[in-house]
Amino acid sequence: MSKRSDEFKSFSVVVVEHINNYTVPQYGDAPNDPVEAWTPSQCMLSVKRYADRVETGRRGRLETLRDMIKIAHFACLSFDKLNPTDEEITKIMCGGI
Repeated sequence: MSKRSDEFKSFSVVVVEHINNYTVPQYGDAPNDPVEAWTPSQCMLSVKRYADRVETGRRGRLETLRDMIKIAHFACLSFDKLNPTDEEITKIMCGGI
């Protein structure tokens, strides 16, 4: 395992806990949450919105870190909504074209 993949695994644990402890209690869970009806593009607009907010840093360090978690979550939602095939996922995972 690479150092970068270890870093991502640690990060993903934080994302999962954010989803379980903040997002689901506040908005509900799939398939009954509002984002269920969103398109991949709408999810990516949220990624952009949070990314733009991160760049300002006006809300303080904790909110900047929280926004980074939200970016990852919305990117995941967008990826999932694109319905990648098993073949596409395998190509992505193996570095294939």
